[in-house]
Amino acid sequence: MITVKHLTKSYGNHVVFKDVHFEIPNGKIAFVMGENGAGKTTLLKCLLNLESYRGEIRYDGKPLQDVRRDVHILYDDVPLYLNLSGYKNIELLLARPVKTEQIKETAHAFLPDEVLKAKVKTYSYGQKKKLGLILAVLSKPKYLFLDEASNGLDYDTMEDFRKTLLNWAKQMTIIATGHQFEFYAPIIDELFILKEKSLIHLKRFKEEGGDLIEAYKKYIK
Repeated sequence: MITVKHLTKSYGNHVVFKDVHFEIPNGKIAFVMGENGAGKTTLLKCLLNLESYRGEIRYDGKPLQDVRRDVHILYDDVPLYLNLSGYKNIELLLARPVKTEQIKETAHAFLPDEVLKAKVKTYSYGQKKKLGLILAVLSKPKYLFLDEASNGLDYDTMEDFRKTLLNWAKQMTIIATGHQFEFYAPIIDELFILKEKSLIHLKRFKEEGGDLIEAYKKYIK
């Protein structure tokens, strides 16, 4: 479980969110919704200790530094070594040792061998995203963060990724944010609205129909 207490984040005099409390149970997919500029990515960065903040964040009772090897984030713009091959990126960016056979078996489900041998600077946007998915699959994290992770994926890859997330949720805690509501709506368990410097937990989201577009219109617009 991810537990957050009294989380406050400011840039100078600008308060992004103040005294936020929430919990995300293990085995759940949580989605954070908000307007552009509301602080969704900033919230993820605080959870990952990539931004300074006030408050307490715990992962099953432990601080991030104690579980960092169990954490993985998939960004919209996947940070990669552009002058190295896909295979070399996988080798360098994986947080745990993985056998070569397993790397190839997993990687070939997303990208062909000739692409994985090429330098990443020759990749399309979608191919870079698929390389990010390969890293996520091989990392097998306990806590997974997704920031616009479905952007740039073709339909078949998106469908496969959605099925993968549902399977992962059996053994992971997943927090996602993004604008492709149709991708996330069928799979999320918990919905949080980031608005007016606070985070609102919509506990009856599924009972109310599980429609992210309607939730956005009702609570944000």
